[in-house]
Amino acid sequence: MTTPSVREVLEQVRAEFGPRFVPARVEAEDEARRLLDDRVGRMTHDDFLELGSVFNRHEVQGVVKRNRFAPAFTGYSILQATERIDELNEAMRVLWGPSEDDALTLVGDVLRTRNRLPGAGSSLLTMMMYLRDPDRFGIQIDATMGGLRVATGVTQQYRAFSGEGYARFCDDLLAWRREWDVAPQEHDAVLTALLRAARQNTVGPEPKPPVKGGGATGSHSTSTTTAEVAFACHLPVETVDSWVAALTAGRLRQAFFHGPPGTGKTWVARHLAAHLATSPEHVRLVQFHPAFSYEDFVEGLRPEVNADSGGLNYTVRPGLFRALCVEAAAVPDERFVLVVDEMNRADLAAVFGELLLLLEYRRQTVHLPYSHQPFGVPDNLLLLGTMNTADRSLALVDFALRRRFHAFGLRPDREVLRRWYEAHDDPSDLPLRVFDLIADRVGEDPAAPGHSYWMDSNDGATLERTWTFQVQPYLAELWFDRPERLEELDREVRLLLGEGS
Repeated sequence: MTTPSVREVLEQVRAEFGPRFVPARVEAEDEARRLLDDRVGRMTHDDFLELGSVFNRHEVQGVVKRNRFAPAFTGYSILQATERIDELNEAMRVLWGPSEDDALTLVGDVLRTRNRLPGAGSSLLTMMMYLRDPDRFGIQIDATMGGLRVATGVTQQYRAFSGEGYARFCDDLLAWRREWDVAPQEHDAVLTALLRAARQNTVGPEPKPPVKGGGATGSHSTSTTTAEVAFACHLPVETVDSWVAALTAGRLRQAFFHGPPGTGKTWVARHLAAHLATSPEHVRLVQFHPAFSYEDFVEGLRPEVNADSGGLNYTVRPGLFRALCVEAAAVPDERFVLVVDEMNRADLAAVFGELLLLLEYRRQTVHLPYSHQPFGVPDNLLLLGTMNTADRSLALVDFALRRRFHAFGLRPDREVLRRWYEAHDDPSDLPLRVFDLIADRVGEDPAAPGHSYWMDSNDGATLERTWTFQVQPYLAELWFDRPERLEELDREVRLLLGEGS
């Protein structure tokens, strides 16, 4: 996929917003300036919320909306900042005062020392500078910084941690706007669109596990090394090596990945399976559910209509696992892998039956109850499962089954998230800061939400949707008896998104 050019994105954004794109934003900004002229230095909490709401107003195809930026950009930032409203009003006198140098000095001081004006962050400060002079100053948030980096191709990232950094951002922004004839009111929308287009080009939908070329029969060689699996999963290669050794060198040829939601269990299991199997065709994937049975997995009776009499005959049919065992036994020099997703959603003792014995003692056979045929599990068939520990159901898994599986734990991991953004050439630390905040508040709870929730676009709107529609509802179930704890965390997350997005 080719990343669209600046001109193409600019035309797309202008077409999306319609003819009132710039004029509607100019009108909203002028209204914000009138509010500041009238009330600056003595603004109430409601005045600050009105200022944020007005600045967030624009039009899309003639429809008035208040989502020019993510709601947290102004709403929650202002909520935090107005807790020390006298200090905020004093700062606003400087930011909107006659001396531009004094305003820029204050911006630099607050960017370097965030606790000087809690909640203001870079968003509220640079919004004020932009309102002072939109032809010279820009709005410095992650989306505009990342978009400008994409648009200009610079290698050094923009950071909102100093006055010098803000000056560099504004200079480069002005040069880019002049080159492409972009109005000040367009810059945030166009840069955000450029950033998203670039990320879609490099990330896109969840990719498939690595595909291997067909190796020679009788060889266990694969075209994906453990280093490549580790890179795809953003894990240390030593970890992957230890898993492979456990599954291939020891007596147990089966393992399950366990951990809370969002830790990449299925992703890792599929990549590891693609490495272990001799051929992509030798990998099977099945998802267990409460109705999944022994008859589905091993063998069972299935009704068939008798063509002559019209009555029903019952025929023994092999289940998924038995069929794969037969296939693997026919080519003992090749390796097969079965991946069982959501393993603990089924009644495992009932589904596995006598397989509990056969998985451990691969050279033994038993006579199956329906077909009465001898059956064993071949050495060249590996089984990988995933188990969600959020519902504490791992503790309920039959111990006889658990001791016959290696247990590979996956926990929420900041380093995995950092490596993911690094691999996608995205230096933003906002997702990491959100992850850190949630991890700190949730603590060592074994059901803590994982890192993969945040493996998406780093713009504030996407992060806010992830929190609102995925992580927050999950924590609401986890903390059903502590709603005040979630309310406090919700406030903190939105404040952080408002400062950084």
